[in-house]
Amino acid sequence: MTMKMKWITLCLIMACCLVIPVAAADSGDIPSITVSGTGSVTTAPDEVIISVGVQTTHTDPVTAQQENAQKTSAVISALKKLGIASEDIQTSGYRMYSQTPDDNSPFYGKKEVYVVSNTVTVTYNDVSRAGEIIDTAVMSGANNVNSIRFTISDEKAQSLRAQALIAAVAQARGDADTLAGALGVTITGVQDVTTYGSSTPMTYADTMSYAGGESAKLYAPTPIEAGTLDVTATVNIVYAIHN
Repeated sequence: MTMKMKWITLCLIMACCLVIPVAAADSGDIPSITVSGTGSVTTAPDEVIISVGVQTTHTDPVTAQQENAQKTSAVISALKKLGIASEDIQTSGYRMYSQTPDDNSPFYGKKEVYVVSNTVTVTYNDVSRAGEIIDTAVMSGANNVNSIRFTISDEKAQSLRAQALIAAVAQARGDADTLAGALGVTITGVQDVTTYGSSTPMTYADTMSYAGGESAKLYAPTPIEAGTLDVTATVNIVYAIHN
């Protein structure tokens, strides 16, 4: 065998040695225990979302629309005078339709009437003024209160979720330690952690429509209680163990 052939043979042997696979440990073979934990933080809401509406009815569609426009403008103007910014007042619904008046309608006997409804949603960062906002809207022309919702701002929600996650992890580790002690094994580390999606907590207050506008006589502020909300977080943790 020539020197050149010997050199080629040697190189092939070395290459074969380099590509021999090395067996790696499969993480699935590592003994483990899996636990879940849930953490919760109770807080007071710092935002209120109120939906109010103006509804007008007339035999003439233009008159119904114009009356609605005037009253809705008055409601929005009154809300702004409370210090509510324009960007916190949103038109969330507008509808116009015709119908046959029923027996209790002041338009009974007419063939057809036109109904115009304009809905305004207010988002405000002082929940203590919820009653004042409703009273102001009604006194200025609103005749529907559609919903009252209490929630928390995104910044506060993020901060409280972090606290809830810490509490969830602590609960999971406590359960894992209890299981490990009962099984006579030792926790050596964390193999995997999963957190579950969350949404901003919100509470709804039951509401009903009532007549408002110039005929409304409110002798006392409307009492509205915000209550509390719970921000929760859940984790699923896989702990590695050994005997």
